[in-house]
Amino acid sequence: MAKPDRMIFRRIHLALLLGPGLCAVGAAQSPSEIVHWSASVVSRTPAKPGSVAILALSATVEDGWHVYALRQLPNGPTPLRVTLDSNGIVLVDGSPSGTAPEKKFDQSFDLETQFYTRAFAVRLPVRVRPQPAAGRKLIPVSVRFQSCNGQVCEPPTTIHLSAAIDVPSDPSPQS
Repeated sequence: MAKPDRMIFRRIHLALLLGPGLCAVGAAQSPSEIVHWSASVVSRTPAKPGSVAILALSATVEDGWHVYALRQLPNGPTPLRVTLDSNGIVLVDGSPSGTAPEKKFDQSFDLETQFYTRAFAVRLPVRVRPQPAAGRKLIPVSVRFQSCNGQVCEPPTTIHLSAAIDVPSDPSPQS
């Protein structure tokens, strides 16, 4: 019976060695837990054909983490990307802009990087298509970003958001 006891001892020993490492992997945060996103549409006029609106994205970054900004130097980190997904409601009407990022020399890339900590916003101008269907519609948008802290960078990830817009049934001007 010495052999089965030795096998059990080895299994217990292996479990004790691997256990803390496996728990650490399970406790890691996912990018969606590090950065919390929301989307809305901001417009001064009703969503009539040809009117312009702003697709406003807001994000809050967990303490100790940062998200790389919209613009990065070549060979730098993965920049933030906002992409309007295919839809029958709006088209992109300009380049995205955002909160002024922080800038800092990053030894990992050997160059200055731009990034956001805490809360920040990104705006994407959109134009209502010529014949959108009337009613409450959702504008789909994808956001690709990379989050890092002082020791770890999560792989770039893409999340999908949507923002509601109300398209009136009568696109004629109101008096």
